Amino acid sequence: MRRRAYVDALCAQASVSYTTSRLEVIIQRVAQTIGDSRPPSASSLYRWHRALVKNPDDLRVLIPRFDARGGHGHRMSDEILALLDDVISRLYLTLQRRPMTSVMEALRIRVAQENATRPSNRQLTLPSYATIKRYIRSLPKYDVDLARYGREYARKKYRHSSISPLATYLLERVEIDHTPLNLFVIDEETFLALGRPYVTWMIDCYSRMILGFYISFAPPSIDAVFRCMKHGFENKSYAREHYPDINHDWPCYGIPKLVVVDNGLEFHSKDLLRATFELKIDYQFCPPRTPWFKPIVERSLRSLAEQFAHLMPGTSFANWFDRYGYDPLKEGVVTMPELVHALHVWIIDVYAQTYHRGIKQTPYAAWKKGEELCTPRKIATERLTLALSQQADRVLGHAGIELHGLRYNNEDMLVLRKQLGHRLKIQVRFDPEDLGLVNVLHPLTKEPIPVPCLTPEYANGLRLYQHQLIQKAIRREGLRVTDPLALAKAKQHMQDIVGNLLRSNKLNDRKKGAKAKGSNSSPKTLHPRPYTLPETNWDAPSMPDIPPAELAVITLDWEDCHE
Repeated sequence: MRRRAYVDALCAQASVSYTTSRLEVIIQRVAQTIGDSRPPSASSLYRWHRALVKNPDDLRVLIPRFDARGGHGHRMSDEILALLDDVISRLYLTLQRRPMTSVMEALRIRVAQENATRPSNRQLTLPSYATIKRYIRSLPKYDVDLARYGREYARKKYRHSSISPLATYLLERVEIDHTPLNLFVIDEETFLALGRPYVTWMIDCYSRMILGFYISFAPPSIDAVFRCMKHGFENKSYAREHYPDINHDWPCYGIPKLVVVDNGLEFHSKDLLRATFELKIDYQFCPPRTPWFKPIVERSLRSLAEQFAHLMPGTSFANWFDRYGYDPLKEGVVTMPELVHALHVWIIDVYAQTYHRGIKQTPYAAWKKGEELCTPRKIATERLTLALSQQADRVLGHAGIELHGLRYNNEDMLVLRKQLGHRLKIQVRFDPEDLGLVNVLHPLTKEPIPVPCLTPEYANGLRLYQHQLIQKAIRREGLRVTDPLALAKAKQHMQDIVGNLLRSNKLNDRKKGAKAKGSNSSPKTLHPRPYTLPETNWDAPSMPDIPPAELAVITLDWEDCHE
């Protein structure tokens, strides 16, 4: 534009003259007009005008070509270039990630070796360190990172992310993920830190509303996924009842159309594939190690860590350097019920009511607006519970059903055998949080039939993880796993051991105790209700009595609880 001002002034003359005096007058006048402190010379204006005369339809000829100045490329000889490439490939482009100075030192040795065999008039000249550095920096960045950091690092660093799939209505796309919560939880009775729990998180991509969550000390599993899905799909009217200090409602419920997950083992479970098929939910896996394929849940988990966990007492901070001068084990003062209460307040009254830049409104307003366009698909609570239960194939015989070393039987099973045969293959649905009752699917109608355990005093309220520990201890003592008295004694002893673990000085032991105790965010755990068995007049077959003197003292080995 500066050059064009001078050229236009020259073209505006009645007759174009290239004399130096005429050009200098024009240059001085234009320089004063545009405030140019360094006006061009007469010869420069002449060259600009002649270039424009030769190309009258292309003003780009006036663009300065400073990039064309100087030399281009390296000035090293072919011999030096071959030696340098060999040294770079052997030393620099390796996973050892040696510095550039090592390339300079190795090249100096190679050049000296070559010059020792050459005549004096053909000696190679060693390039400077700056020349070598410029040459290395001119190499393709992807190839350098691939060689020095590996394929996974290069793939993540140079990934290409476009706009994520947009959801056009409520529950069209839902994303689920797990993460360790950056927060230390303490036991309600001992007030000792139990460790960092895991949280399973589910979010609606249309409204950005949090659909549900599940918190426990057990690592991510299919049970955590099922409980998170059940919490997200059900109506959440309980929030106002259990937490009256919450100002808003949590309107999220319904069955989604598409669920997006990563490649964790729990997401490849046959139970989850079967449950999504029964609920008519499409199921989509992200490629391995590609969190950007489900960016919405990843970003919401970041908000959970930065806006919720780091503001709570007992936060562990994601970055170790942020913990300087702060001990989360001593500062942790949040129990599991308090954590769940605070998380409800944050989700309902803070996160849902905060303006979201991505959707240009609050998540709560987006959900309410989405409800006007479509109604979320609902399902009865009983059917949802049945679909989100774990399944096992068993054979029904005269002794009933044996599942996890426990026997289940009632009069309905006798009717089923009389109708369809003696040795009958059936499907059993069970809840790992309570082994006191299972549901048997009728082979023809697929309707659930509740069947109680024959040892209700042991199985009612018993979790599968606790039962597995008891069974392992009984087998170690050489006792029968179906012995009611042995089971009762082992269950009582397990409760004592859990109490000792919760009071242990080791954080790992306390976390094992919290896992065995079943500390989690389930409403059934935080707000238990009386357990009632279905009414029936059928008497369970009696179990053989074993004198107490024949029973050995049962000991539980808690060193391998993590197995």
